[in-house]
Amino acid sequence: MFLPLSSFIGKCASLRGFNFPHLNFSDFPHPGYFFHFFCNTSSKWPIGGMTLPRCFLKNKTYLVTRRISQRQYRLRPTRLNRQIFLYCVAIAAQKTGVQIHAVCVLSNHWHVVVSDPEARIAEFYGWVHEYVAKAVNCSQGRRENLWSSDKTSVIPLESSEDVLDKIIYTLCNPVSAQLIAKAKNWKGVWLYAKHHAQTVKRPEIYFRENGNMPEFISLEITKPPCFAEHTWDSYEQMVETDIARREGEIAKEMQHTGKQFMGMDAVMKQGFSNSPTNHEQRRQLNPKIAAKDKWLRIDAINRYKQFIAEYWNALKEWQKGHRDIIFPPGAYALRIYAGVNVQPG
Repeated sequence: MFLPLSSFIGKCASLRGFNFPHLNFSDFPHPGYFFHFFCNTSSKWPIGGMTLPRCFLKNKTYLVTRRISQRQYRLRPTRLNRQIFLYCVAIAAQKTGVQIHAVCVLSNHWHVVVSDPEARIAEFYGWVHEYVAKAVNCSQGRRENLWSSDKTSVIPLESSEDVLDKIIYTLCNPVSAQLIAKAKNWKGVWLYAKHHAQTVKRPEIYFRENGNMPEFISLEITKPPCFAEHTWDSYEQMVETDIARREGEIAKEMQHTGKQFMGMDAVMKQGFSNSPTNHEQRRQLNPKIAAKDKWLRIDAINRYKQFIAEYWNALKEWQKGHRDIIFPPGAYALRIYAGVNVQPG
């Protein structure tokens, strides 16, 4: 006789000495987390097989990236895909208070630069990915996973120079991918300026007309906090200048190699199930920090190493039953899923 999943997880918890009377295990969206947490007895790490914990602090700015499974062109910039993505980003931003600075959605991945006043970045991209996956699958008659199984890339940006660099990286992505010569001509979601703020209508696909999702929602575009002293005009001029510089560099590189841009018409003719023909490089470096300045980078790395050490030490004590142990600032998953105490920060 097989136990229901929730009962099995609860049994594993009790066998390992854990007791969460205030939690309903059947409500958790990611039961795989608990299999790693309760069932793996590796002695090398406090949680065998677990990836390094993420540190999400208040008032940080991030570059967030995720790609489509098998690099398929499921997000090809059709009118409906654009509407779905704008609506889902607006909903997620409203739910979490995350501030949107720059967004670019290509056919098989997306980038966004955001600031996170309340350390809710994981909720933000979780809502975006969930709603987009369900709506896009519904519109294309698909049922299985839309997004790659790779973890969402969330890179904290340490300085105003790094923030601007990643905004330009995000906005120039269609040019870097050799799709079009001018980034502003991308027909998909491409936002950074004040006038890009807009009211988005709920897509007719997937979302119920009589459901609890609003029919219209405002999508706000804000300047990064590190550029708060700039006027919108000066900020946009700075971004546009750097975009033009980067476009010129890419054009020279392509001219030197004899390559040509694909063009928007060719992009729109690609099938949703198609994917790039070039070989995908795997197991590359996965950066945890973006800092051009050497000393800022060293300082950020040292802070992260200290966070990891304090997190593992706290986790070891917590697993021994010391429920009053305090985790370091930025600890996220256990705060959300297990209600551990986290030092403010």
